Amino acid sequence: MSYSNSTPSTDGRNVKGRSLWDEPGDSPCPPPTAQAAPPERRKSYRQRYPDSLPIDVLEWLQLNKPQSYEELMDLRRALYARRTTGVYRIRLGGLTLLGEQKILLTGRASAVLILSDKARHFLLRTLCRLRKSERWPPIRY
Repeated sequence: MSYSNSTPSTDGRNVKGRSLWDEPGDSPCPPPTAQAAPPERRKSYRQRYPDSLPIDVLEWLQLNKPQSYEELMDLRRALYARRTTGVYRIRLGGLTLLGEQKILLTGRASAVLILSDKARHFLLRTLCRLRKSERWPPIRY
């Protein structure tokens, strides 16, 4: 009786198979590999473009805080209409990868790049809180 690793197939060829007496290293299947590393996360905007314009809205607001109720209204109008109003200059900058409009907002002291409507609405909500803290009159158009 022969105990070899080849077994005859139906078409007459010898097919390499595994018998009960084979060593574990003789397996025709490759050994299991270590878990693959998880895919790298996509880099943030600041990591991809380190020398670009700042995108921190709160920092920009500290440097360019409206001095009066009229300036606050100018900034709100500029953000809603996406047009230059008063001392706040708006420049549209095309679309992001997600299809949202990029806006360059320039104030008295510096500029900020607004990359999404979410950031623009955050700035508008923050301006509403600023109006309440300064005890300025309600917003009426």
